[in-house]
Amino acid sequence: MTMVFEFRPSERIVIDTATLGDLFTRLGDRGAEDFVMETVEAISDTLAEVDGLLRKDRLDDIAPRAQQVSKLSAAIGLTSLARVSRDMGIAARRGDLVAYRAVWERLVRIGDRSLAQVWEVPGLSV
Repeated sequence: MTMVFEFRPSERIVIDTATLGDLFTRLGDRGAEDFVMETVEAISDTLAEVDGLLRKDRLDDIAPRAQQVSKLSAAIGLTSLARVSRDMGIAARRGDLVAYRAVWERLVRIGDRSLAQVWEVPGLSV
C-alpha cells in the first residue's frame, strides 16, 4: 500500500498597513499609488534578475539583490516578503543551494499573495 501526501504550504502574509498609511499621508493618494506601483515593478525586475543569476550558477551575486528586494518590500509594508527575501540572501551568501531553492519557492508563494493583498488595501487601486 502506497500513501501519498500532498503538502500545500501556507504562509501567513503580513502587510504593515501603518507603513502604507504613512505613504498616503506623505505622498497623497496618487503619489502613494505611483510609489507602490514603481516599487512593485522594481521588486519584480530584481527577482527576475535573481532568477537569471541562479540559472547561470551565480549564487554569490544573489545576496545583494535579495537585500535590495527586502528593503523595497519593507518600504511599502510587505513585511512577510521583506523577511523571506532576507532569508533568501542568507541562504545565497552561505552557498546553500538546497536552502536557497526552498526559500525561493517560499518567496514566490509569499510574493504572489502579498502583492494580491496589497492592492486590496483601502485607498489603493490599480
